[in-house]
Amino acid sequence: PADEAPHDAPIEWWYFNAHFTSEEQERYALHDVVFRIREPTSGVAGHVRHIGLSSATGYVHDELFAVAAPVATAPGDFEIAVGDTLMAGVGGESYTLRAEAGGYAYDLTLRATTDPLLHQGGLVDFDYAGVTYYYTRPRLALSGTLTLPGGSTTSVTGMAWLDKQWGDFQPVAVEWDWASIQLDDGTDLMLSSLYERRGPLIERYATLRKAGEPARTLHADEFSFTPGEPVWRSPVTETAYRTHWNVEVPEEGLSLLLRPLEEESEYRSETIGVTYWEAGVDVLDPSGEVVGQGFVELNWARGRER
Repeated sequence: PADEAPHDAPIEWWYFNAHFTSEEQERYALHDVVFRIREPTSGVAGHVRHIGLSSATGYVHDELFAVAAPVATAPGDFEIAVGDTLMAGVGGESYTLRAEAGGYAYDLTLRATTDPLLHQGGLVDFDYAGVTYYYTRPRLALSGTLTLPGGSTTSVTGMAWLDKQWGDFQPVAVEWDWASIQLDDGTDLMLSSLYERRGPLIERYATLRKAGEPARTLHADEFSFTPGEPVWRSPVTETAYRTHWNVEVPEEGLSLLLRPLEEESEYRSETIGVTYWEAGVDVLDPSGEVVGQGFVELNWARGRER
């Protein structure tokens, strides 16, 4: 759990996504990430927090920035306050997410229920774009409260996912398609395709763990992660995002469709100058039955069509 805490790296992030349901059976999908970016000359680190929340009424988001050192009370713990928000973790076992966005406010507690996943042994080499240490805590039991824009508060429960990365990786130098999948049978799957900016594929890899079994790395010839036909074109950036994705892992008998809960989910960062599409998804089998949940993230060059 020591790697939960901040590192002396040019870039680092704590990324959470979650699906949760209120007492009234209203469904929500959240992505909440803190980027820690170290200025190379001074060594001072800035922290940027991105929040995106989708519901039956649409998509809201917010961005916050602070130059502050995270507080760690013990090795492996972290506590990051950006503005009035809090993101904290204790021992790789429990986490707190507290923030506001678009009139909503949430106070969530997450607890690990499985061991972490190491991707490519824990260190991923992206060639000219650098390297990143990378692991996931794929099943976090979620509970807490959500305050609605009208002021009422409801209890929520669900499941979350944590990605932790740090290194000299340069996100602005590349594009990627990425997905996290939590199947109802306990299978966890991460998929990633990395491209040169407006260019060809650099790397495609995945990590799969079935319930009760060891994790395994999937190489590019062992799976497919391809876009479907539906396209949502951003009216702001003109980027034509593919919103539905197909996943095939023949050896495991997996054939899945990732269908977004909200198509209009482009996140435009004013602080760090990146734009990406991020949406919670239902995971469907070939019969159309929902067999899991997940998230898709597309970091594409502005105006990109693929």
